[in-house]
Amino acid sequence: MLTLPVIMVIDDEPLPLAELLDALSRRYGADYRVVSYLSPQEAIEECERMRTDGEQLALIIADQWMPGMNGLDVLRRAHEIHPAAQRALLVSWGDRTATPAILQGCAFGQLENYLQKPWSPPEVHLYPAVGEFLSGWTRAHGPRMELVRVVGAHPSARSQELRDLLERNGIPHGFHAANSDEGKRLLRTTGRDGSRLPVVILLDGLVLADPSNAKLLDSLGATNLDERECDLAVVGAGPAGLATAVYGASEGLRTIVIEREAIGGQAGTSSLIRNYLGFPRGISGGELTQRAYQQAWLFGTKYVLAREVSRLQPKSIDRILTLSDGTEITARAVVIASGAAYRRLGIPELERFTGAGLFYTAPSDARVLKDKLVVVAGGGNSAGQAVLHLSKTARRVTLAVRGESLEEGMSDYLVQEIRSRPNVEVRVETEVVGGGGDAALDRVVLEHRPTKTREVAVIDALFALIGVQPRTEWLAGTLQRDPRGFIVTGQDLDHHDAGGHHAREPLPLETSLPGVFAVGDVRLGSTKRIASAVGEGAMAVQYVHKYLNAPIAIADDATAGSVPPKETPATV
Repeated sequence: MLTLPVIMVIDDEPLPLAELLDALSRRYGADYRVVSYLSPQEAIEECERMRTDGEQLALIIADQWMPGMNGLDVLRRAHEIHPAAQRALLVSWGDRTATPAILQGCAFGQLENYLQKPWSPPEVHLYPAVGEFLSGWTRAHGPRMELVRVVGAHPSARSQELRDLLERNGIPHGFHAANSDEGKRLLRTTGRDGSRLPVVILLDGLVLADPSNAKLLDSLGATNLDERECDLAVVGAGPAGLATAVYGASEGLRTIVIEREAIGGQAGTSSLIRNYLGFPRGISGGELTQRAYQQAWLFGTKYVLAREVSRLQPKSIDRILTLSDGTEITARAVVIASGAAYRRLGIPELERFTGAGLFYTAPSDARVLKDKLVVVAGGGNSAGQAVLHLSKTARRVTLAVRGESLEEGMSDYLVQEIRSRPNVEVRVETEVVGGGGDAALDRVVLEHRPTKTREVAVIDALFALIGVQPRTEWLAGTLQRDPRGFIVTGQDLDHHDAGGHHAREPLPLETSLPGVFAVGDVRLGSTKRIASAVGEGAMAVQYVHKYLNAPIAIADDATAGSVPPKETPATV
């Protein structure tokens, strides 16, 4: 018999405990078993029993001030027993003495956030916060809606690629190994013999055998190729590109976004972002960028997904973008927000396991690595976020950092949380230099750089998050770039360079080709932070308006005509 996941509440005050139990039972009792305890010791004993019986603890709420064991200690002990559970510290309104416990708990990964009492009415002060906790738990550990089903070999690089594509584009899906009972049933139902995998089954009954990324997203209606002329074309759907789309479309510009992979870019793979303004409980990169995607869409933005831009060229007053399939998009202005690509390890004996034990992005769904041995290579924030995400379910996570310390390239809040995780081992001045396996990667060679000593580590997965390089090869000879490929903009432009076309001072964020702007990680000198990328994307729209509305802008191009004046709507 399938048991319901548990919401546990602990408070030594009988009346507040009874009220909270009643409120939670009324709202969540159909989907969760809601239990309460006056004694912290009894609650911990129940946690032990639940683990023995295989029950899942989804959320534990503990009052901070209780005799014998305070709330933070209860949450810490419960997390050792049920590491997947969400944790909330219950504090009274105006209780300043609880502030240090909240700050310490969040900084060291001992709780997700806090709740306050009293909370009446619950629809305003209780349910929204509890809903966030349960949403976070369900995304990682609960049942999934399967609008799309993927049947494939496991492990399989192509199956993993399709799953990541669906996950990052916010499409609910499920994966079934071809040799599993459900996988065999699905293949029989669709009339497939499994000779060509993966097989993708859509909700409307359409069956695709090993479809291209573009074919899959086109079949799901994610791409709009009906309109090929616009005021503003945005290359890249990461935070910078999505911010550009939101502000551009909301201010009356016909906007098209072109993305080569998936919505969200590199930020979309971040498991939890805790330092983005306005999200004190943190938010995953995927959820943040999906919200931005929907926001831009509601303002009228059109999307072209799973296609690269291969060429950019001026044509009179227009800018022409040629896509990898030959499609041409005509725009009055262009914002390049193509971000940067993950650097590869470049070790042949490892690269052949890409998608089969070696991954260059952290998985959105950490359940696939439950009780596994994982190595993460990298010393930046992306690597740190991946470690925290994976450590929730993995048996052990080893972080291999080339530098002398974590602090060299990682935000302090990530460093503190990583050091507090008991199942995380940090190895500084260490890099992955080799490895091997049969069907999948099952071991890596770690080298301690100062001593050149090597160690073979048995693993289930390796995540290499070792930096990025800009995706600007297609702009060679078209725009000024620095030796590493980052796009030069504004006052940094060399007006004597052969690639310069300005007869005036370029606008901020404007490239060497008038009417073309660059924002986010792809731009030389940008701050590699999500908030900065979003800010640049919003700012770029202001300069796009200025370019489109100023007759002098078109005089930069000898072949240009004139641009009809366009009223710039008020901005927020």
